[in-house]
Amino acid sequence: MTTIQKTDAWELSVETQPGPHGTTVIFWSYVPTARRPERQTRYQLLLQRDELETLQKVLSDALASATL
Repeated sequence: MTTIQKTDAWELSVETQPGPHGTTVIFWSYVPTARRPERQTRYQLLLQRDELETLQKVLSDALASATL
């Protein structure tokens, strides 16, 4: 699991799990100050290789145009 964004009040992480039908990508949120803090699945998807490559290109383009 890789943390993408983290503050004292909130955390967003991503995890990948390879499988026989593609790669599962899971985005997790965590609120440490919640009454019962636990990781919550925010978004989960199953991607094939070409879909992962498309996502990689989108992220690469975003990085190339990022100003901060």
